[in-house]
Amino acid sequence: MQEKNEMLKEIESIITQVQGVISGRLICQEDEIVEIHVLADSTRSPKQVVRDIESAVLVKQGLELDHKKISVAQLGEGIPAPPQLETRLQFSSINYSIENGTAATSITLNADNELYTAAASGPNTRQNRLKLTASAALSAIEQSANINGKLILGDVQRQTLCEHEVITVAVCFHHANRFEEILLGTAINKGDELESTVRATLDAINRRVSSCKSH
Repeated sequence: MQEKNEMLKEIESIITQVQGVISGRLICQEDEIVEIHVLADSTRSPKQVVRDIESAVLVKQGLELDHKKISVAQLGEGIPAPPQLETRLQFSSINYSIENGTAATSITLNADNELYTAAASGPNTRQNRLKLTASAALSAIEQSANINGKLILGDVQRQTLCEHEVITVAVCFHHANRFEEILLGTAINKGDELESTVRATLDAINRRVSSCKSH
């Protein structure tokens, strides 16, 4: 019985981790799940929420849920949708300078001939140069989507794959319901590691944020 209760609690925990879900509660009869009540925000359709719940529980618990038993109630007013980019952003230019041991970088991105520029500065180390570049790129992206504080730089790493240096950027995407999504983007360093860092940042963001239009 205790093992069964722990499994049910784990299923509820999995449900609350699904994007858009605020809370979830299981109704059971004789250890059988008969109803699943879910409270979600308005950023995604109920069908998408149900499909993701089914997939998450199947993957993590090996349990197939009956979608007919899942009911989704949504909160509408006061909950904004995730930020949207009407078009994919493209790299335009980068300016980098060093003065008295402090590095400064300015990134310009282009979307339908609209330019968005942002800057960042900090200690001049090789690793920090990449982080400053990614941070400036994220600020420019936030300008283009008219959001603030939703995209936070997680990390920038170099890796070697097939004898090529690859820049990987991790971005924390904070949703309206306090759900945090980790976005990853990569770009091969073709000679300019700062430009490659911008392209890796765009790779992470363009794939995810532009898809929010369908949520």
